Amino acid sequence: MLTTYIFFPLLLAPAPLTGATQEPVQGTVLSTGAYGPAALALAAPALDRGTLVGVSQDDFEALLQTRMDEAEATANPLLSLRDGRSVAHLLGDEDGVAFDAACDTLLRRGDAGPQGTLFLVAARLAGDDADLALLGKALTPLLENIDENLVGVAADVLAGSGFDAAETETRRSLTDLLLAVAEDGARGPEARVGCAVAAHEIALGESVHRPRRILNQFLTSSDPDLRAQGALGLARLGILREVDGVESELEAISTEAGPRGRLAQAYLKQLAILRHKDTELRRARERQAELQAENAGGPVADDLARVGRLIDFVQGNHLDGGSVTREELLEAAMQGILHSMDAHSSYFAPEAFERFQQDMQAEYGGIGAYVGIDPDDGLFTITRPIYSGPAYKAGLTTDDKIIRVGKWPTIGEDTEEVIKRLKGRPDTDVKLYIWSRGMDPTLIDRPTEDMAVTVTRAAITIPPVNSTLLPGNVGLIELTTFSRVASREVYEALIDLKEKGATSWILDLRNNTGGYLAEAVNVSDLFLPKDLRVVSTETTQGEGRRWDTRFDPVVPESDPVVVLINRFSASASEIVSGALQDHGRAQLIGQRSFGKGSVQDLFMLPGDRDDGYADENSNQRHDDWESLIADVNGNGEFDYAPRVKLTIERYLLPTGRSIHRELDDEGNISTPGGIAPDIDVKADRIDGWRLSEMRTLQGTRKLREWVQDHYAQHTSTFEALALNDGRDWKKWPGFDELYTSLGTPLSREDVRFLLRIEARRAVQDAAGKAFPQGDFEEDLQLQRAISTLLGDDATGWQTIQEFAATFRPIEDEVDLNTPPLVAHADDLRTALSRLAAIESGDAEMTDEDVAHLRALLQSLSGEKF
Repeated sequence: MLTTYIFFPLLLAPAPLTGATQEPVQGTVLSTGAYGPAALALAAPALDRGTLVGVSQDDFEALLQTRMDEAEATANPLLSLRDGRSVAHLLGDEDGVAFDAACDTLLRRGDAGPQGTLFLVAARLAGDDADLALLGKALTPLLENIDENLVGVAADVLAGSGFDAAETETRRSLTDLLLAVAEDGARGPEARVGCAVAAHEIALGESVHRPRRILNQFLTSSDPDLRAQGALGLARLGILREVDGVESELEAISTEAGPRGRLAQAYLKQLAILRHKDTELRRARERQAELQAENAGGPVADDLARVGRLIDFVQGNHLDGGSVTREELLEAAMQGILHSMDAHSSYFAPEAFERFQQDMQAEYGGIGAYVGIDPDDGLFTITRPIYSGPAYKAGLTTDDKIIRVGKWPTIGEDTEEVIKRLKGRPDTDVKLYIWSRGMDPTLIDRPTEDMAVTVTRAAITIPPVNSTLLPGNVGLIELTTFSRVASREVYEALIDLKEKGATSWILDLRNNTGGYLAEAVNVSDLFLPKDLRVVSTETTQGEGRRWDTRFDPVVPESDPVVVLINRFSASASEIVSGALQDHGRAQLIGQRSFGKGSVQDLFMLPGDRDDGYADENSNQRHDDWESLIADVNGNGEFDYAPRVKLTIERYLLPTGRSIHRELDDEGNISTPGGIAPDIDVKADRIDGWRLSEMRTLQGTRKLREWVQDHYAQHTSTFEALALNDGRDWKKWPGFDELYTSLGTPLSREDVRFLLRIEARRAVQDAAGKAFPQGDFEEDLQLQRAISTLLGDDATGWQTIQEFAATFRPIEDEVDLNTPPLVAHADDLRTALSRLAAIESGDAEMTDEDVAHLRALLQSLSGEKF
């Protein structure tokens, strides 16, 4: 039987025919016998929405197949897209399901040509609940096609059709394919830019920097047409002001006749609107400030009075109101105002600002040591000397106890008070009384003169850099903070390691929470070519600022570089790692960084001022020994005025991306921010029971004392094992005897790990040079950095014995096989201690011991024997 389709304004229904043609009673009658489904498809674009009604899925498949065949004949990708959307527009709601199902069936069949695929994808995207994974799979061959026009149209579909809502795996695979095209220099510029734009729109966080970098490369090309392509691509992404050169290039393009010139004009108009809005906002703020000044005696005074009444009420009625001062509550109120704006704005009371200054300066007059109260004995302890400082030169080492400063006992005193007495003018002496473990404990309260050590204070610079040359000529530089001396010390480390033969580099910024912006720019300058953007800022107060490299790099451009980051790498660390990533200078390995991309500045409130002092060394900051000139509060000590740390700008990386983590009104993370590494490697994890046992063993200090007792006898051995013991406990002299004496449920491998930590501590004390925290034997992230630099093939890191003996597969973690003894750790420790005593002859095995061990083993095995 032949089938006729009768078009009515709201009806499309099949009707039986006895012949090839039939005169229509109403509307237009199209017969498959005379015209076929193609006639219907060709007529469709001229009809109104809702024209096609009551068609089955099979019929839709036939109609769509015909239209797909015609699309292949036209070989016009844009026309195929338009026709696909037009056909879908004709459907009424009741037929959408059958039409969508027909599209899906044809797409799954996978035999459509490129034009037919575009037609189907466009039609399906116009429907409901499109299967984005299916559509992405259908578009994949188009992106691999040699037809540049076809590739560009497919990329445009991906960029503007909601593929950023697809499942993670779909987005990742499409992004990888788009980036492969965008980075392929043999492809045409239009296709490359289109794919870079699409990749940016659908990329996951870890890949979004790559398309920006590609577009930035186009923008900085010497070819005018490539620059124009890059500018239009960035503008399409809304990047108009964040990247230098976009606006000027758009202005040049806008003078052209044709679509490209008109597009550039539209973008420039959008930019003008944005600037007009900024101006209006600034004027509104200025007017608000003027009104507040004019009404200073009115609402503002009333608001402040309310705060005062609240403070009075809290002090009078809160359970602990009598224990806080009015000044403390006022400071809390100001802190609350600033924290309500963002997490990084804050109020510094004078004492807090002094500590902040100390941390940032990294320079002071003192003895040069990291110090603190030892929780085990409550004594003021040198946790590690600064090896370039006077304390170390005077013979003080890790774990020495400072029990007196001059005649003043430190026992029971606050840490800050002790530190204050240790500091002083450089070239002045301070007499310290030192007690060490193993000495007579009664000497702690009554020290003798032979315990006295005189240390000559010096201007101390806290070293922010630790470095070493690893096997394979890999230079490792660990930067712990961006203090005022950071770039200078990184430079010195680079020169030293280059002279020792370094040809590849690891910059370790893990746990580096930031510091001075200028130092971040200077450190970047050591790795990047001259005249490249490092960072810029955006602000609501006028134009942002920009920082570029100024010198040729110290690291040769032929030397590969890896930067290590983790979730505690923030601010200045993110600027350096992001700049090196955006310019393609380094691969980033580790974990996504913190996401602190806002800029704060310090302000004194009107009416406040610091105490005056005699700047005797002309360093433009107060040192503890400098005399007072003006004492505002009359307390006889130098005091800073309070400060407000206020967020004023946001950092932008060279490609215009922000690194700042954004929060919604409820404090939830709305955008993760941070820098995503090129290679994601999680840090080592240690099972909870083992970590607890390790801490317990470290707390006994048995391993530290063992190293101290045996160091003189095995100095050269310990020095070698501190560098590399091949993760082999058998290399440690007397290890079996030590292990047996500990009575620990930890494995020999765990004890070896802890013993080596103590040996490294002793070796660095003896050598006067700290090891970097990263240790290639134990650090998975560092191992991945090394293998990335040297290569994973047979000529890479595996040829280096030190690495081959210690590197672990990246998926491995530190022995995560949790035995069933977790709940019985205490019992097992007691049993092991008892066995050690029996083996040494200090005790004998009793029936009670046997019964106890039997019960313990039964509970561990779950069996009775």
